[in-house]
Amino acid sequence: MDLSAAERETIILFNEKDNTASVDTCNPALIRKLDKLIPLHESKGAALIREDEYGKTYVIPKTWVKVNAGPVLTEEKRAEMAATARARFGHDGA
Repeated sequence: MDLSAAERETIILFNEKDNTASVDTCNPALIRKLDKLIPLHESKGAALIREDEYGKTYVIPKTWVKVNAGPVLTEEKRAEMAATARARFGHDGA
């Protein structure tokens, strides 16, 4: 049985005491990324701890968990970047 997009969740759990986080995911891109990273960082506590037909659960160093909202751009900076991109890639904006 395939999961719908709404059912394919990623759940990240950690507490203030431990240095690791639990990642339970059905996201194929995240699974591929973690499958490559885990063998390289087992000494830091990284491990695959569960796998089933829907997804995988990993333990990772808590320092890998990041929240990045990206840069906050003013309208002027956004317009400047758009003009630079148009000039660089030869688009006239039409």
